[in-house]
Amino acid sequence: MKILVLSFLLLISMVTFGQKEMYDICPIKNSEKVPKALVYDTEGNETNLKNYIGEKSVVVVFYRGGWCPYCMRHLAALNEIKPIMDSLGVELIAITPDDFTNLDSSVVKGNGVDFKLFSDKNVNAINAFGIGWEVNDTLYAKYKNSYGMDMEWWSKSKQHTLPVPSVFIIKEGRIEYQHVNPNYSKRLSPEMLLSFIQA
Repeated sequence: MKILVLSFLLLISMVTFGQKEMYDICPIKNSEKVPKALVYDTEGNETNLKNYIGEKSVVVVFYRGGWCPYCMRHLAALNEIKPIMDSLGVELIAITPDDFTNLDSSVVKGNGVDFKLFSDKNVNAINAFGIGWEVNDTLYAKYKNSYGMDMEWWSKSKQHTLPVPSVFIIKEGRIEYQHVNPNYSKRLSPEMLLSFIQA
């Protein structure tokens, strides 16, 4: 009976939050090294993520895009603890499939985000971290037509890969902790993030 109930709840969750493919990801494991991946800063300059992080302590947040209200609220909440993270010597960065020209959009700026953002328009980092999934045509049309969230406009491309919203704590070039949840409405709280960093 419990298995039937859990299966039903999983099915409802998939219908509510999107496709089953977002549950089939295989994230990079804790203790693994940061993978090589090319991303772009707000000026369009190419950056090797592995080299950028180096041996620093960094929190990497993957978010779906500036069109996602859950993502914007999460980034704004994390921005509030940035001074504490700075004092602990931990850098906060965020990565999205949005094109670099949209990283400083009015939507993002309006949410008070002032940490470093990177465009992963070619989904190199998203795939390297094992958190990418492909949005099908039906869900893409629903996002665009029902909610006014045009992924292609934001990414300036026809690719429809999104990251499962994720937070990775990286120390000395290795993944120390990760929070990856296909239910995009459930995010790691700033308080929990700080507790993991301080631990």
